[in-house]
Amino acid sequence: MKTIYSRRIRGLATLFGVALAAGTVASGFRPLPDPTLLARRLAEFYASTKPETSYLHLDQAAYVAGETLWFKAYLLDARTHRPDSLSKVLYVDVVAPNRQVLFKRTLALTDGLATGDIVLPDTISSGVYTLRAYTSWMRNSDEGLFFTRRVPVWQASAPVSTGSEPSAMRQAQLARRTARALEAATKPDVQFFPEGGDYVAGLQTTVGVKATQASGRGLALAGILVDGNKREVARFSTPALGMSSFGFTPQPGQKYEARVTLPDGSTVTYPLPAVRESGWLLNVREVGDDFRVFVRYQPPAGTAVAPAPLQLLAHVRGQPVYAGQGQIGPGETFQATIARSTAPAGLLHISLFDGQQVAQAERLVFVPEARPLQVRLRPDKATYGPRELVTLDVEVNTPDGRPAPAELSLAVAGTPGLPAEAGDATTVRAHLLLTSELRGYVENPGYYLQPRTAGIQQALHDLLLTQGWSRFTWQQVLAEPGAVATGYRFPLENNLTVGGRLVRANNKPVPNGELTILMGKQKDVVLSQADANGNFLFTGFQGLDTTQLLVQARTPKGSSNVLVQLNEWWPRPAPAGWRPPAPLSPVTLASAEVVAYGQRSRQQQQMERAYRPDSTSGIVLRNVDITARKTAKSMPFSLHGGAADAVLRPSDIPGSIGFQNVFELIQGRVAGVQVLNLGASYNVRIRGISSILLSSQPLFLLDGMPLSDGDGLLSIPVIDIEQVEVLKGASAAIYGVRGANGVIAVYTKSGLGDFSGIPAAGVAVRQLPAYHRTREFYAPRYDVARRSEKPDPRATTLYWQPRLTVPASGRARVSFYTADQAGTFRASIEGVSLAGQPAMAEAALTVAGQP
Repeated sequence: MKTIYSRRIRGLATLFGVALAAGTVASGFRPLPDPTLLARRLAEFYASTKPETSYLHLDQAAYVAGETLWFKAYLLDARTHRPDSLSKVLYVDVVAPNRQVLFKRTLALTDGLATGDIVLPDTISSGVYTLRAYTSWMRNSDEGLFFTRRVPVWQASAPVSTGSEPSAMRQAQLARRTARALEAATKPDVQFFPEGGDYVAGLQTTVGVKATQASGRGLALAGILVDGNKREVARFSTPALGMSSFGFTPQPGQKYEARVTLPDGSTVTYPLPAVRESGWLLNVREVGDDFRVFVRYQPPAGTAVAPAPLQLLAHVRGQPVYAGQGQIGPGETFQATIARSTAPAGLLHISLFDGQQVAQAERLVFVPEARPLQVRLRPDKATYGPRELVTLDVEVNTPDGRPAPAELSLAVAGTPGLPAEAGDATTVRAHLLLTSELRGYVENPGYYLQPRTAGIQQALHDLLLTQGWSRFTWQQVLAEPGAVATGYRFPLENNLTVGGRLVRANNKPVPNGELTILMGKQKDVVLSQADANGNFLFTGFQGLDTTQLLVQARTPKGSSNVLVQLNEWWPRPAPAGWRPPAPLSPVTLASAEVVAYGQRSRQQQQMERAYRPDSTSGIVLRNVDITARKTAKSMPFSLHGGAADAVLRPSDIPGSIGFQNVFELIQGRVAGVQVLNLGASYNVRIRGISSILLSSQPLFLLDGMPLSDGDGLLSIPVIDIEQVEVLKGASAAIYGVRGANGVIAVYTKSGLGDFSGIPAAGVAVRQLPAYHRTREFYAPRYDVARRSEKPDPRATTLYWQPRLTVPASGRARVSFYTADQAGTFRASIEGVSLAGQPAMAEAALTVAGQP
């Protein structure tokens, strides 16, 4: 096999700081397109789309029901990792395992920073919840851009007898049954990824293997690869993280399948994609301080044998670090070398293009931080007594010792804490340099950034081979990179906005429609107009308080025959990409460790309620005598004034909080209504109705607004639904032909209002969220003049300081007092320097008991 090595072209390494290289020129060489075009278009794309990334630093890795989850939010420029000042609004939510959005926070960002808290109810079920953070602008891209973190929450109260079994034991059995049902219903997901993207006949390739459980966690298994003649071609196995790789050479005309042996001894077969007769192969290996890139090419059969032109481009977050070009013939290997020192830390994307600049293959490799920030966290003493002052000195320097200003947050939590199993164990360094640019869930991301060993290096290789991903497609970049953002649906928010689209019943846009917004009790009026595509946007909402909004729309001719599709503030995770986290271990759930921690936490919560009622979500009152009469409960607002054939209220249905959507609420509870689960959607049919419409689906209304189909109701948590009305036959006649299949009207708690005189068509009702008002973490002072005899039970989070700004001097100091609880505490800081480098440090604190 002939190898063609690239060589550098002098005088061309100036544009974008890219090192340009070319292969040896042979006879028959066809001129290549401008080698700098790819880098220029890439720069234009990033300048136009302004990608963002977010991160949340939490005070703990796991929580007990009733505790407060404290967090610091960082919104950063995805390219430079500097604090981002473009978006001013950040959305943070907590998603339950059944995809319901349980808790929501709207945060006002200042220079890319915000603080927040979420009080976890003491009734919340044990499980692994998903914390998400995103901006409106980030929603224009894949949900994989959202910051997500899995957070275990334990219902760890002491076992209480209810006449049958201890509550902890019942929860353990429920979790065990849930886990078994999940495993039984879903076979493991085993995928195979050829390096570079394709299996090409005659070209040896490396194949990545990724094996995951239904929860997305890795799975250890073994298997063999067989060809169409059932002959073994290769063997492979995956470790606990579920990823590995193997090599083989696909043969022309052969079909391959993997036979995988599962942990229970059963065998599952997975067919591999068809082998291509021609194509490109991209292979990357790390050799010393360099990345070696190997390209091979197999031309289509029967074509003239001539050198094929190629181009290579390598970039980190859109910053080009290498561009090369050359040509290659059958049986030859094009080789290029990329010095690791030329690339900033993070994921290096290496893309291969043919002579027409069509992307043929891509590979990701990791560039570690060669010179990380020097961050030190020093306590003033080794051991402290109860209620003693602690002083922590923070110092942040660049690798060469110069002071580095930074924005940080500090958490001081008791150790050992709760078991963080099924959590992410992520850090700001792991997120910014690794997971923020990887598709899907990454288990234990901090593992890959530990000091490099052969095992970790191989695990990182397998991870990037199986979860490689890009923020864009090269078709977008090479076509009109500067125009990509013009088609974005969600705005770059400087303040709260209300946006959406006007469409007809067939989902075609209503251009230039007239819009009116009524706001609040005073019914303030705002007028606007949709654009040529039916899109509209109202801006300037201050978010000082929750505000009821009514959006009314008309066509340019004044007709109300228009549907108002408002953008959702709180999107549910897309079903296609959502994997419910693994349930917490039943054994750990009932363990003495969890129960003891839960008892300490409950004691702390009770004392806080007694001595600081404002520190929790509830207030404890003394016994009082009720002398006034109970006020009759007003009936919820209804468009139909009691004319509905059936009315369902979740509050009247035991266990309704466990339903995933409104269709499960309706199913089997209304005579004559059939609900069929189709997987990603539902089909509803009301028996006894003969319709002239092609569809058998009823008309769906949400707070009086007609929906194009029932899928719009899937994102509404049952906990947010006030009532559901079903109309059929004559009752639905008021809707004319649209109600020929019946009507299902859903009313949310937040969307209710006295708008009974307004027709449903052309109207949408929505509640504008207010900015969240974050509470201050309670940190008592025990100076001599202010000694207190009240107990201080802080045993979980001893101290939380989300606003730790390190000035230009590179030094800062933080002080707080210990509590009554003796033990060991871990102080940890996370954040970023103003130059965009991740900052982390830890220190241990020991609090001795009373002598």
